[in-house]
Amino acid sequence: MLRKLILAAVLLIVAMPQTTAATPLETLMGHAMGDTADVPIIMYHALEDTPDNRWEITAAEFEADLKYLSANGYAAVFMQDLIDFVHNGKPLPQKPIVLSFDDGRSPTVEIVAELLEKYDSRISMAIIGKETDKYTEIAAQSGTSRHPHMTWADVTKAANTGRIEISCHTYDLHGNIGARKKRGEANEAYRARFLADLEKFAQVLHENAGIAANALVYPLGEISDISDEIIREAGYLASLSCREKSNVITVGDADSLYSLNRFLRPPGRSSEDFFARLEESFG
Repeated sequence: MLRKLILAAVLLIVAMPQTTAATPLETLMGHAMGDTADVPIIMYHALEDTPDNRWEITAAEFEADLKYLSANGYAAVFMQDLIDFVHNGKPLPQKPIVLSFDDGRSPTVEIVAELLEKYDSRISMAIIGKETDKYTEIAAQSGTSRHPHMTWADVTKAANTGRIEISCHTYDLHGNIGARKKRGEANEAYRARFLADLEKFAQVLHENAGIAANALVYPLGEISDISDEIIREAGYLASLSCREKSNVITVGDADSLYSLNRFLRPPGRSSEDFFARLEESFG
């Protein structure tokens, strides 16, 4: 029942505007069936003073990225904007880009929120439900406000900024094999296990923040051949992988929103070097 309610809520987001008569899609929103958009997606994780792995960068590097994107005509958009383009033909900016952050690291979100306000930008933040539950409980017991991962109060505050979109990083599948099947696991057993995790995530997100996530970010990029089929059943309208390629999304083609590719932003490279090297792929 909860899964059906969440699916209904998400589908309302992409419902076509009501009209008194059938109206061509291009008249409603400005794009016709089959129109396409090139959309690069950048993958970030944590902002640290001294990054010690390829998943972390400094706050200064992220700020330099925002400066570069603004100076070169890029506009950061939400996953919801991509969904609206595909399902409703709603126009995107001339050079759209998605800035995705994984894991919901609390100190990172605090820094990012200030920079997004400063540069009039936005991100999609994929949170891990179990970690959010865990640190919400720790915060209540300790009375302290700073923790490695966001609490539900942090999630609500972030979403209310209007600059941070909340995505699903599963409830408790951020482990060694991510969201893929276990060795020897039958499809139906995998489906039941995956759906139970997604239903748990939807439940805690709705109960604690009053929102529904529209996109799922696969932990570690680990999936199986029926993973996208399962998350569609759960009501998700898009999914993100870890393959480093650009994306072409198409009005009227819901399939073009699944297993979207992302470029990992590593530390130690200038914004000019990082983006210039990618622009051939997504330009």
